[in-house]
Amino acid sequence: MKEKNQISGHGLGIMKYAIMILGFMTLGSAEKVGLIDRIHLVPQPQKIVYAIKNIAFPTRISIIGIDSSVAGQKALAQTLAGILGRMEGIVYAFQNAYPYTITFKKEKSIKHLEGYSLVSEENGIAIRYSTDAGAYYAAQTLYQLLAYSYSGVNVLAFNQEPAEEGAPTKKYFPLLTIEDSPAYAVRSVMIDMGRAPFSIPLIKRVIRIMAHLKLNTLHLHLFDDQLMGFKFKNLPLGSENPAAITAGQLKEIVSYARSYHVSVMPEIESWGHVASIIYHYPKLLGAPGMYGGSSFAIGEKTFDLLGKIYDEIIPCLEETTAIHVGLDEAVWTLAPGEENKGLTPTVMVKRIYDILMTLGAKHKKQIIMHLWADHGGRPLPKEIGKKVVIEPWKYRQTDEPKIIAALQQYGGKDKTPLMMGAGASSVHYNGTYEATRFWCREGLKYPNVLGVTICIWETNDIAGKLITMYGGACAAWSPNTLERTDDDPIGERARNMADREMRKWQIIFPDANPDQINADRGPEAYQGRYVWPPRAGVPVAPTALPTPQ
Repeated sequence: MKEKNQISGHGLGIMKYAIMILGFMTLGSAEKVGLIDRIHLVPQPQKIVYAIKNIAFPTRISIIGIDSSVAGQKALAQTLAGILGRMEGIVYAFQNAYPYTITFKKEKSIKHLEGYSLVSEENGIAIRYSTDAGAYYAAQTLYQLLAYSYSGVNVLAFNQEPAEEGAPTKKYFPLLTIEDSPAYAVRSVMIDMGRAPFSIPLIKRVIRIMAHLKLNTLHLHLFDDQLMGFKFKNLPLGSENPAAITAGQLKEIVSYARSYHVSVMPEIESWGHVASIIYHYPKLLGAPGMYGGSSFAIGEKTFDLLGKIYDEIIPCLEETTAIHVGLDEAVWTLAPGEENKGLTPTVMVKRIYDILMTLGAKHKKQIIMHLWADHGGRPLPKEIGKKVVIEPWKYRQTDEPKIIAALQQYGGKDKTPLMMGAGASSVHYNGTYEATRFWCREGLKYPNVLGVTICIWETNDIAGKLITMYGGACAAWSPNTLERTDDDPIGERARNMADREMRKWQIIFPDANPDQINADRGPEAYQGRYVWPPRAGVPVAPTALPTPQ
């Protein structure tokens, strides 16, 4: 019995060991992830239909219908050359040299100016578009399809592996059909040059990231209380800021952006947020701003200076352009001697509009004026109510009821054209897209909504807040792609998933590499001061010091 019991105990031990090993094998067995599930297109197309089968990734590719010598197609050619050129073993040519063809063709059947169709079949890919912008956006979708198909296994989790036979050694490409166009005509990103320095390389990188995410307007907040981000030739403004850009550099930015189908809209603060101007013109100080800083005293001397400011910036812009004049968070004060001349905030708006139109005619520019709606609303002169664009703003996740209320107030048929101010406030240190999602979802109900501005306020930490642009681009193009589920009421899981997918995207899109973004940026700044030692707290320029009131 003793021997039998010993044998039985040993057998039981072997059984337990075997069960344990099988358990580890079960726990360690990789999850099979199919090609479709490894591809996360951003922004998500409006309509995508995958076929049942995939094909072997093509190794010899012809690209037909693109002329890199044409200004509107140069960036498109660079996009495809960039991704295909990094793929080992892949040969491509911008001519009919190989059986597998990627064909771009302009067609009237594509009705939306920025729309496109993309059909992937066994012998190649057919892309149809109506404008160069549509072709470019199709190429961005194609870039992601190629990149994730070729190297998507590199971003799988440790317990995942590709489901296809022979993968990852053998690579595959999906057969599918995409029909796509944006929900909103204007998809804007605002960077704050009035609170932080932005180098020309960083601005250009932002443009490339925007264009890849199908964002089409760069809103340059040129100055604010803390910093003057533009160096004027005939005025002292900006001479104190070593990071201020010149007129020549602004022209360079505008031209560079246009090559990526991005328009540039400068914001020229014209009432509040003007301490960096008051630094040089203290007699024009009217009152503190709503949250500190400075507001102009309103009168002829202020209008005269605004005209000189506009006159140096307008020549840098495209023939048809938008200019944002701010007008938010200011305190109304008349300049001495202007008390009985009928000036009101509404009259001020009309005077500023008239100055812009006069200078636009002088420089042969067609200008559309934008302005913030402000906290208490924005009375507009009746005669320009349909000629300007008004923009309410909200940035917090808890602002959903206020966003709905703002759209009910400003949205509707026959009302003033409307932009939606979204993105991240200065206290969203890690960025956010929640308010952008609310705005874009609700804005679809109102015919006068032109689009959305994804704001990145008071910092040059683009890498740290990149989720603002990434998630915002999804909402601006396809508003219903970031919806929460019942078991994720505050969006925590959705945000974590968005962060994870963004990191995968950063791997396949080098322009979004945070190390490269920060290298272009230089020292991080926030609210006009450097953030980290050894210059922590040091102002970027003397205008970032408190303004005497």
